[in-house]
Amino acid sequence: MSIGTIHKIEKLKEKIFDLFHAIIGWPQIDIEHAEAVEAIKRFMFFGKFLLVYQPHPNADHPIPPTKWFTYLSVTIDLCTLTTVIRLICCFLTNNLLTLAYMGDIFIGMRNAYALRLLAVCGITCLGGFRAVSCYLIRNGSLDWTKVIDKAMVNGWKPEVLNMKEFYCLKWRQTSVFIARQIVGTSIIVAVVWITCWVCLTINCATFNLTLQSPLVASLFTFWQAIALISVIWFVPQVAWIPFLYGIAFFYVINKSNSVYSDLQAALKLKRMRSLALKKLYNQNILFLNEFDYINRLMRYIGYSGYTLVSLAGQVAMLYSYLGLFGMPLADLGLGIIGCNTIFQIGLSSFLAAKSVSKIGLSYSHYHRIYQNNINIETRLKLNFLYNLDRLSSPFVGFWVGDSFMNDNFAFIR
Repeated sequence: MSIGTIHKIEKLKEKIFDLFHAIIGWPQIDIEHAEAVEAIKRFMFFGKFLLVYQPHPNADHPIPPTKWFTYLSVTIDLCTLTTVIRLICCFLTNNLLTLAYMGDIFIGMRNAYALRLLAVCGITCLGGFRAVSCYLIRNGSLDWTKVIDKAMVNGWKPEVLNMKEFYCLKWRQTSVFIARQIVGTSIIVAVVWITCWVCLTINCATFNLTLQSPLVASLFTFWQAIALISVIWFVPQVAWIPFLYGIAFFYVINKSNSVYSDLQAALKLKRMRSLALKKLYNQNILFLNEFDYINRLMRYIGYSGYTLVSLAGQVAMLYSYLGLFGMPLADLGLGIIGCNTIFQIGLSSFLAAKSVSKIGLSYSHYHRIYQNNINIETRLKLNFLYNLDRLSSPFVGFWVGDSFMNDNFAFIR
């Protein structure tokens, strides 16, 4: 094969990769600052709108929401709670007219009891996750995102983020990519939910009664509207939280890689000055402190996600496998929802494990530097021993509540 042919093949591969990146929204590493800010600002606004959350850019903690934000949040929670109570009440009767008044869409189907139970489980888990995450976030669980606000204002620079320029740009690149996916993902998941709901509504036995009585039609429509408000609001939020986790994971991964690259450079030196050793020590301790701060704020949102969202996803996959809807489209949609949920849980475990991979390798490197500079002053020697103690701690990493660390083994627990 001639050199010219190889060159043409390489150019063709490059064009194909560029086209693929354009389709999925993967940005260039040198993306314009204004374009990156626009994408991430839209992502943060979308999430805070779903959470009915009002942060103040100059405050250390979120300010209390206005009365209209409070009313909106309470309305969403009431719609979710009302829908769950209504579905539970539907278990208590088999009267067709009563169920029509209560807006039941499962009566007359082959597996009505099981499908109603699925709806109760799904709405309770996802609505409960929304309520818990809203409560935690209003009490400061998103305070760590001020580093994102700082980067958007001052730029993704080493002096702003305290990591090397290459890793600053890498974090910006992945953050923009994640931010661009949220709207499309939310729409797809919400459409799948609504498709299942429409299929059930049209095929239910109570639908014919709504066409015969204006009162039944009004009540039936009212109950479906309440259920629809709940689904439209909490489904995108359940998708948004893992995306935010992804941005946090990549922030820690890139910062860890930046610290590790300095550590590898220091390993090449047999002796180091005290000032360089202090800088190396301080850099790692500041990183571990920030890592611990992010973990402390997000660990209970992670716990509620693992327990509630993963339960809903597993139940959805089970029901899809059993084909309880009796409609291929609805069963397929339910399977997509369940697989997407479990995939997000597994991906978060993988990224959380990757965030501590360099920390584990760092221990032996710091120990070697300590041995090479054994004659340093006592105070600095104690600092290095403290650093080694922090690196060997079992609490370094993203935790799921107080139960276990989010690592490669968390997915199978």
